[in-house]
Amino acid sequence: MSCNGCRVLRKGCSDACVLRPCLQWIDAADAQGHATVFVAKFFGRAGLLSFISAVPDHQRPALFQSLLYEAAGRTINPVHGAAGLLGTGNWHLCQAAVDTVLRGGAIAPLPDLATGPGDGLYGTKRGGCCSTFSAAKRARTHPQPPAEACGGGGLGLCLSPGGSSTAPAGDTRGRPSSAPPRPRRP
Repeated sequence: MSCNGCRVLRKGCSDACVLRPCLQWIDAADAQGHATVFVAKFFGRAGLLSFISAVPDHQRPALFQSLLYEAAGRTINPVHGAAGLLGTGNWHLCQAAVDTVLRGGAIAPLPDLATGPGDGLYGTKRGGCCSTFSAAKRARTHPQPPAEACGGGGLGLCLSPGGSSTAPAGDTRGRPSSAPPRPRRP
């Protein structure tokens, strides 16, 4: 008889099935199927089976659980994923997403929780310090070189950070600017 993972993926199941041991930690048969479909949609059927086959047998259930949590975390929080939810103290959101998947429900990205600078899911301050993406670094501006140092055209494009290039005309790749240009081959 097919395991619930193979049944929902519509693949043949055997005694040496790589999915069957991965799903033993999930009690309900329907939940096993929902979890398998969700992870297979996220990572691809071949990718899921490749991941599972690449690890030793005793680590496969933990790998499947990790893939399920990462897929759920990345679905509700596309930028930071499960690790971002854990790091900001919002692991309960990832757990709720996994529970929803196991019940057969659909999950979607969380709405933007930020209402202004320093607010929201990732802008909260911890211990009087700045968030992971420091506001001081974001606010720092770099001085722009004067337009006349960048050459003509009024586009403000420079090839070097401090001004115009002083290289002589011709091919000077990999040589100091004082070296004569190499003759070109016909």
